[in-house]
Amino acid sequence: MVNLSAWDDAARRRLVAHARKFGRQEDLAAAAGLPKPTLQKLLSGSAEPKISTLLAVTNALGISLDTILNGANELTTMQDYEVFVAAPVAIPMHDVAFSAGPGAEALLAGDGDASAVFPEAWLREQFGKVDDLRLVRASGDSMEPTITDGQWVMIDVARKTGDGIYAVRVANDLFIKRLQFQTTRVFAISDNPAYELFIINLEDKADRDAFQVIGRVVWTGKML
Repeated sequence: MVNLSAWDDAARRRLVAHARKFGRQEDLAAAAGLPKPTLQKLLSGSAEPKISTLLAVTNALGISLDTILNGANELTTMQDYEVFVAAPVAIPMHDVAFSAGPGAEALLAGDGDASAVFPEAWLREQFGKVDDLRLVRASGDSMEPTITDGQWVMIDVARKTGDGIYAVRVANDLFIKRLQFQTTRVFAISDNPAYELFIINLEDKADRDAFQVIGRVVWTGKML
């Protein structure tokens, strides 16, 4: 059963944004089978909506009620769906939890155990290119709350400079850490304060040989 417990100002603003994309209010009201004053009150927040009113408007907009009430991240229109299926891109998936030794090389080469499909238009809009993107699964709680145990994140193996969150190799182990670069040192920091940072001394050959930046984390379900 649908209820309006999630109706708030954020939901109203989402509805307003979709209504603006639709066009004139009188046209939307006609498509929804509503008097224009009823639609205006709904969009302005001057009246509490009825389920039937919201459903009429969202049906006219071609979106789900959940998209408005909860901001659901879903394909909202047939045009969005057609873009998704017309140009899917398979992003290689790598399980960091079990990667060691040659795991970094396999990750850089894109030799994943599986793949996940994303719409090419979205990938190019967000990242500009698709060939250097990889999905990796984090292991452990050292990056919580930013990245949780078992969470899949997207990295760009072409991006290796500038402070940020990276997939890195240290000896034969792969980690996801927040890196801060200095001239002669790199600080590898865990977002979970229970973990101590470790420092890579770039002037030390052993440290340099053991350390490799694989790629920058660019997406964790949201843009970084």
